[in-house]
Amino acid sequence: MKRRRFAKSLIVGLISPPLLVRANQPKKREARYEISISQWCFHHAIFGASRQNYSKFLKMLRTSPDSVLLGEMDPRDITKVARRLDVSIIDMVNVLWFGHAKDRPWLKELKQRAEDDGVSFGLLMCDQLGSIGASNSELRTRAVENHLPWMEAAAEIGCSQLRVNAYGDGSYLDKLNQCAESLHRLCELGAEFNLEILVENHGHQSNNGAWLAMLIDQTNHSNSGVLLDLDNFFMGGWNIDPPRLYDRLQGVIDLAPYTKGVSAKTYDFDNEGNESSIDYKLCLEILIDAGFKGRVSAEFEGTTLTEYEGSKRTLELLRAYQYET
Repeated sequence: MKRRRFAKSLIVGLISPPLLVRANQPKKREARYEISISQWCFHHAIFGASRQNYSKFLKMLRTSPDSVLLGEMDPRDITKVARRLDVSIIDMVNVLWFGHAKDRPWLKELKQRAEDDGVSFGLLMCDQLGSIGASNSELRTRAVENHLPWMEAAAEIGCSQLRVNAYGDGSYLDKLNQCAESLHRLCELGAEFNLEILVENHGHQSNNGAWLAMLIDQTNHSNSGVLLDLDNFFMGGWNIDPPRLYDRLQGVIDLAPYTKGVSAKTYDFDNEGNESSIDYKLCLEILIDAGFKGRVSAEFEGTTLTEYEGSKRTLELLRAYQYET
C-alpha cells in the first residue's frame, strides 16, 4: 500500500509542475498579418545591368529570357536568402525567371530548394503578358491566355495567389469595363488552380485608388482582390511631369476592403527604423481595422542600402507592427 501511495505521489509530482507552469504562462499573442519577402527585392542581383537599356531588355526578355539574367544571383537562390533573413514565405516575380513557366525540371529544382531551405511560396507577380483591358477583344483574349502557363507554374510551386496588371486603352470607363471582363475570366481560371487573382495598383489607371476599387466591384467575383502597393498612387500613371499624385492614405482607405495582400515598398529608413516616406504604422492600422489578415510582402527598392540590408530593415519594420502593443 505504501509503495502504491508513493508511486501515485511521484506521478503527481512529475505531472503537476509542468501543468502549473503552462497555466501560468502568458497567452500567446496572435499575429495580425503574415510576413513574406518579394523576390523583386533582389532584382539588381539577378538582372545585373541588363535593365539599363530598357527597350533592349524587353526585347531580350521575349526572345531569349535567360540572357537578361546578368547578375551574380540565380533566381532560385531566393530560397537561401529568405532562410538567412528568417522569413518562410516568398513572393515570386515571373520576369525574374521568364523562360521557365513550362520548364518542369527547373520548377522541380526550385521546389526542392524551397523544401531544403524550409520555405514556401505565396504569390506570383505576373508582368509582360499583355493588356487585359485592351479595346481589341482578340488582344484581351490573348492576354488572358498568356496567364495560363503562369497559373500552372504558380500552382506547381504551391502559390495561393497570382498578381495581374490592369492595363488597357480608351477612357477610364472603357478600361474599367474591358479589364473587368478579362479579370472575371482570369478569376474563373484561377479558381481551377486554387489561386486568388489580385490586381495591384501598378501603373496607368490602376494607380488611382477609386478606379481600382470600382474595378473589383465591377468584376464581382469572390476570387478577385487587390495587392495593395503602399507607394503606387498616382493620377494618370507614372512619369508625368509634374507628378499628379493620388493621396496615399485615401488610396489605402479606398482599397482596404478589397485588399488580400500588401506590397510593403520601402526606400530608406530613419534612425528609429521607420520608412522615411511612408507611415507604415498608420497604413497598417487602416488595413487591420478594415479586417485585413493576409500577407505583407517586404519589397525594398532603395539605393542607399544593399538589397540584403534594405530587405532586412524592411522585415524588421514589418515585425515591429505584426503584434498589438
